[in-house]
Amino acid sequence: MKIIHTADWHLGNSIHSVDRTIEQRSFLNWLTQVIKDQDIDALVVAGDIFDTYSPSIAAQRMYYSFLASLVGTNCRNVIIVGGNHDSGKLLEAPQELLSAVNVHVVGRIENKNIEDMIFTLKGNDAGDDVICAAVPFINDLELRRFSDGADIESLGEGKFSDTVYSKIYNAFLEKAIEACNGKDTTIIATGHLYAAGLEGRYEGAEKEEKADDGVAVLDVVGNLGKVHIDSFPEGFDYVALGHIHYKTKVAKSNRVMYSGSPFVMGYDDSNIKHYIIRLDTNDGDDKHKVVVTPIEVPEWIRFKRIEGSRDEIVNKVNTLITSEEENELPIYLELYYSPEDGSYLQEKMDGIAFPDHIRIVSWKIRKKEGVSAPSFGDYDIHSIQNIEPEDVVKQLVLSKCSLSEEQKAEMSDEEISKYEEETVNKYLPYFMKAFDLVSKEENDEDN
Repeated sequence: MKIIHTADWHLGNSIHSVDRTIEQRSFLNWLTQVIKDQDIDALVVAGDIFDTYSPSIAAQRMYYSFLASLVGTNCRNVIIVGGNHDSGKLLEAPQELLSAVNVHVVGRIENKNIEDMIFTLKGNDAGDDVICAAVPFINDLELRRFSDGADIESLGEGKFSDTVYSKIYNAFLEKAIEACNGKDTTIIATGHLYAAGLEGRYEGAEKEEKADDGVAVLDVVGNLGKVHIDSFPEGFDYVALGHIHYKTKVAKSNRVMYSGSPFVMGYDDSNIKHYIIRLDTNDGDDKHKVVVTPIEVPEWIRFKRIEGSRDEIVNKVNTLITSEEENELPIYLELYYSPEDGSYLQEKMDGIAFPDHIRIVSWKIRKKEGVSAPSFGDYDIHSIQNIEPEDVVKQLVLSKCSLSEEQKAEMSDEEISKYEEETVNKYLPYFMKAFDLVSKEENDEDN
């Protein structure tokens, strides 16, 4: 069987107000053509179909038009699971209609039996069938439901996610094996989560940080930690993951992989290629070997970050204009510069005659590292409850007493860190005393 694994379309997404409708529609048209040209039997989309819980009518129309384009192709099986950006209810709303054309959607896990999330992907011959365990994004509350009451503290730091996900995927595997009806059948699964042991951009990431594409490193489901490859039992011949926006293996294994987004999702990943993944099952003598073949996604518009000293940026922009003079592919630039280069750079850019297809859409100042707490914007609805009171105080104090960019430019990193630590420590005891009093009153009321 020939299967396409893709994820993280984020339909409706924009970068710095750049309308991406044509780019997104072009990708979906291209994907339909790949499915036709390569006689693909099944499509698996591992979450984040849309960019928001309430996608625009235009984004929804693109999505349903794409699904309609598959009718009449060899692709008789479609599995779609919800991601953390999706509304599970919205995805599942037309399920009765979609299932009539063999499109199966699992937008959320709550209130479902596991056997209802196990699907048979039909091949041309009965022996080519594949069983798919369609696991969507699982939020913090649902993870705790599967934990049988165990909490983070009782399981130990960093072990909660592995323990609970291992239980979930083993339960799915058990039902998938039952669906095989005694046959030696290839079994695959989906997931939308943050796995450990990634290659490339997030390899070895050990601290919380938010990337330009909106993926917060180590922020998966609350602050519960990353999921290691042992949580995906060997009974799954392939696990199709979503959430990470570039193609990468988990623990260097072809068995557990992210396809990545087909689109640039932020200037941090504007210099990497994007892919969908073709899977071929039942290859050769090894029935359970799944052959993985990345397929590069074309560009329809280009996002490019230019960084360096002020003179380097000016030279790179001039070189780009010269080399791309005859190329009509739209190019949207981000200039990434130091604070002291700002006024000079703006003056130089004003004097450059840009062709119609090249435009600056983002001016980003390279900030100096400090001890500043991350913005609350780095937390989503599933992780906000895990913020410690000290972090809240730290963010509030620094938001009111922070240094200006001009002040930071004149200070060393050590001086900035010392100022911020002293400022936070000046106010922290008063806030924590108030917090303790409120907590004590709440406990007294409960008792």
